[in-house]
Amino acid sequence: ERDVASAQTATAAAMTARIEAIHATGKASKPNVAPEIQERLRALGYVASSVQPTVGSNATNPARMIERWNQFEEALSLLGDRPAAAVPILARLAAENRDGPVFQTTYARALTGTGQIKAALAAYRDAARRWPTDATLLHDFAVTAREAGDLDEARRADEAAIAIAPASPIAHNGAGLVAIDQHRPADAVREFERATALDPTNASYWTNLGNAKREVRDFAAAEQAYRRALDLDARGSDAANGLGVLLVESHRPAEAVPWLERAVAASPDFVEARLNLGIALQQSGQIDDAASVYRDVLHAPARFARERQAAAALLASLRAAR
Repeated sequence: ERDVASAQTATAAAMTARIEAIHATGKASKPNVAPEIQERLRALGYVASSVQPTVGSNATNPARMIERWNQFEEALSLLGDRPAAAVPILARLAAENRDGPVFQTTYARALTGTGQIKAALAAYRDAARRWPTDATLLHDFAVTAREAGDLDEARRADEAAIAIAPASPIAHNGAGLVAIDQHRPADAVREFERATALDPTNASYWTNLGNAKREVRDFAAAEQAYRRALDLDARGSDAANGLGVLLVESHRPAEAVPWLERAVAASPDFVEARLNLGIALQQSGQIDDAASVYRDVLHAPARFARERQAAAALLASLRAAR
């Protein structure tokens, strides 16, 4: 029986290049890293002793490379609907391809997506040690660290990503989110402003900028950012909620009501926006409507304990005032 794979070296090479291309958008792993960036990375703890080989540098067996490619494609197809089924495939590929960053990081991403945060952090830490100049890898590591509550690690990873790729809007946005979590709103404003300047078409970045501007009490700039986000995505519930809250805080509750109604209509499970709608209705004198909204919040799932508690207190205050 003829070995088809051995006759298709060019095909195998193309597949290897395709795998490398998946990772290429954020990759900056090359020997000639500027000295100042090397120093910055060293200060953040992300410098390896040597440059690691990329995917395919040791792929001498075309048949095996094709087999790996097929397995990788299968895992990618599972990630959307059945991520748990993709994890063992990616785990095997990661173990067999220690020098392949795309295999390592895709495995780490799958672990994150299936809630295996501790294992994902371990995989990302190992990958970051091996490929410390891959900005996309470092940002993904930061996202997982933030999800795990390790804000210091998240901050270092995103700062390292920015040092490598200062024109990466997603890294600046990530750094801004960490700054918000660490109660550094002025730093968050700076990062979100950079993200929106680099990618002015991303509604999420404008929403985040609006939130940060509201937190530093720059209401005019916050309103402008929220409206820019809504111009880009009219169904953006986060931006509509943020604008509604801003208008309530600016003593314009009647103007807030339609925005908060829009947020709830776009995301019926957005319990925080529903609670904010009740507050806007109450402050604009629509007491019966406010009470109805508060009662709706009381029926929210148990995980929304904070919103339910607030709705109960507000509903009690309405009853006491009558």
